[in-house]
Amino acid sequence: MGGETVYTLLLWKRITTSRKKIKLYKLWLDDERPANKDWVVCRSSQEAIEYVKTHGWPVYMSLDHDLGINDTTMVFLKALMDMWDGLTPPPEYKVHSANPVGKLNIISYMESWKKIVP
Repeated sequence: MGGETVYTLLLWKRITTSRKKIKLYKLWLDDERPANKDWVVCRSSQEAIEYVKTHGWPVYMSLDHDLGINDTTMVFLKALMDMWDGLTPPPEYKVHSANPVGKLNIISYMESWKKIVP
């Protein structure tokens, strides 16, 4: 069995094992706006970080930029990048922030991240 085949089998085992343990969810990160019942709502970057650490990666994220005094979604995204395994594509996302500069920062960060995925 070639090295590439073994690597593929190990990756497949990791993916299928993790799917059994983790429930798929959509993450709504906003300190004020409500979300419908289909979303897991986090009101701060720290709450979102802890949720991802416990429940695994979201399949989709809807992101606000400003999360109250001295907190932004960029804190969460940088922590998410630190947790990244280097293989899994970043979650799909949309930005619902009314802050145009903050919205651009999030989009730029996420699109740059997508470019480095093998």
